[in-house]
Amino acid sequence: MTADPDPLALYGTDEPLPERQLLTAGPLTAILEDGNLRTISFAGVEVVRAINYLARDASWGTYKPELLDIRISEESLSFELRYDGLCAGPQGRFGYRMRIRGDASGELTLEADGVALTDFPTNRTGFVVLHPSDVAGKRLIIRHSDGGIEETTFPKLVSPDQPAFDIAALTHEPVPGMVCTVAMEGDAFEMEDQRNWTDASFKTYIRPLSKPRPYVIDKGSKDTQRITVSVRTEMSAPERAVGNTATLTVGKPAGHMPSIAVFLDPDELPAASAGAPLLGRIPEIILRFDSARGHDRRVLEQAADLARTLGARLAIEAIADTVDPRAEAASVADAIRLAGVKLSALLVSPRREFKTRPSNNLPAGERPAGELVDAFKATGIDCPIGAGTPSLFTEFNRNPPKGSADFVFFGNSAIVHAADEQSVMETLNVYPTVMETARHLCAGKAIWLGPCTIGMRHNPYGEKVAANPTLSRLPAAGADPRQEALFGAAFAVGVAAQAARAAIDRLILAAPTGSFGLLNEAGSRRPLQAVHAELAAASGAERYETSVDHPGLAAIGFRVGKNIRVLVANLTALPIEIAPPPDAKKLLGVAGGNARLANSCLTGHSLGPYCSAVLEIGRTAKRKSDQTRRFGFGHDNVRYELNVCFSVSDISSCQSAIGPKAVF
Repeated sequence: MTADPDPLALYGTDEPLPERQLLTAGPLTAILEDGNLRTISFAGVEVVRAINYLARDASWGTYKPELLDIRISEESLSFELRYDGLCAGPQGRFGYRMRIRGDASGELTLEADGVALTDFPTNRTGFVVLHPSDVAGKRLIIRHSDGGIEETTFPKLVSPDQPAFDIAALTHEPVPGMVCTVAMEGDAFEMEDQRNWTDASFKTYIRPLSKPRPYVIDKGSKDTQRITVSVRTEMSAPERAVGNTATLTVGKPAGHMPSIAVFLDPDELPAASAGAPLLGRIPEIILRFDSARGHDRRVLEQAADLARTLGARLAIEAIADTVDPRAEAASVADAIRLAGVKLSALLVSPRREFKTRPSNNLPAGERPAGELVDAFKATGIDCPIGAGTPSLFTEFNRNPPKGSADFVFFGNSAIVHAADEQSVMETLNVYPTVMETARHLCAGKAIWLGPCTIGMRHNPYGEKVAANPTLSRLPAAGADPRQEALFGAAFAVGVAAQAARAAIDRLILAAPTGSFGLLNEAGSRRPLQAVHAELAAASGAERYETSVDHPGLAAIGFRVGKNIRVLVANLTALPIEIAPPPDAKKLLGVAGGNARLANSCLTGHSLGPYCSAVLEIGRTAKRKSDQTRRFGFGHDNVRYELNVCFSVSDISSCQSAIGPKAVF
């Protein structure tokens, strides 16, 4: 592994990573990034995930402020930071002066004095406080603006709506014996459960959503806001350290792997057909079918041709107005019959789901999705029929489908609110609770999960997804550069590991081509394709309990023939040393974007940054004596060879045979 991996191979962009600086005041620490604070900890315990000062435009796009005149002073028991910020764009300009002070006593204060330099339309401008998602279910004390006190808990399941309103201060207990209070000044604050969007946090933000938006901050208007964090502890909490060594353990059988499908927009059919030889195994295609866009039997015939070429099943996602369910179902059924296609499934997506709406809300003149499901079943279509949303889990949680659907479905995007690498990977931690909430809402229904992507397929909260022509790390963007890179492949492994543990029936991670594609615009394989092909080959296979004792690794185990394979990914920017199971047989391959990086992803027992690898475990094979063998694996017409050990119970015994950099 090279000391400095190619950022294009890792992230798909050479945009510099944001600089981070650790601020320390005795036991109080915080990470400074782009003028904001994250991972605010006391005595090694995270008490607040982040405090951000931000401005959102009229489409919920986030301004990237220009920071000027940054001054930092640190002493052993305190730190202070001052800077000026400027948010500027086509809609207006807003400036602010920030002062941040931390003290070893556990006191942290952030104060912002803002002024509108022009009329400034915005959906939100001011402080946002994030509590980590692992406080779910814990006791919470709310002080309201009138001084009243409310005792409650952070919601355990994902709350579809705001769990707390009119907030002046929040108090919680990060660990027994430690109390953290966050006081807020400037306007009434309220809280939303960001796990709705798979953000690993509860967000407390200024200006209630019940007020009109967008609103305009008039030119010359001033605004002062303040956040004060106070930590009190009765005991010394131990420092928590995460090393760079992990042990991989494979246990007993545990159900089956999800079946893998790809999503396909008809506009991408020509490119998908041209790239079919490079896609690898595709068990199922889910085609979006929308008569309002002119889709008819010819689109179905073309999709069926592609499915036959790939040896895949064909399902369709029918976008419907749900105004006249019988007529709409009959129209789609007629197109299916005229095309002569046999579907593996039909997904019912009401058009209203493309835009967010309040909980338990059905627009006037429209019918519940369950009536459309029943109408499709009445046409005699012989396949499972599901109901859900083409949007994110948020919309599913607020208006879950009811009725006789055979399964339910929804997707996720990892960059709705934040697009840095840490925030994206943190979304994986929320998947178990999202699945638990979905099962609570639709008990007994199979769940189809996806598309689960980094970028947003569409934007339910604005006119469109954010344009990203420079392929930077941009929230709410449709095209994210990491789709092209090792990061995107590792993220997909993380999603698959969570989906497998949650016994998801179908998992949709990618499209054949395009912004979310297995192939890039030039028709070449992305690293994601290698991971996807492995997951596709494992569709429906017996799954094995697989665990790693490091939060930066994701792993999935499944049976192939007599052996068990483990797909493992490093979710961090640092290499991680892995101790494999004693019956590890061989390394089958490493997903890579180019020969140099792929060949160096796994050196010794180290898995490189954002690299994914496949191991084979000889669980049922007869034991052989320790031996060394050379084998190869290919990617993009490049063949790599690595030295590996077979059935080695003691890795050190193999080291003497093939040197200190022996692979498993």
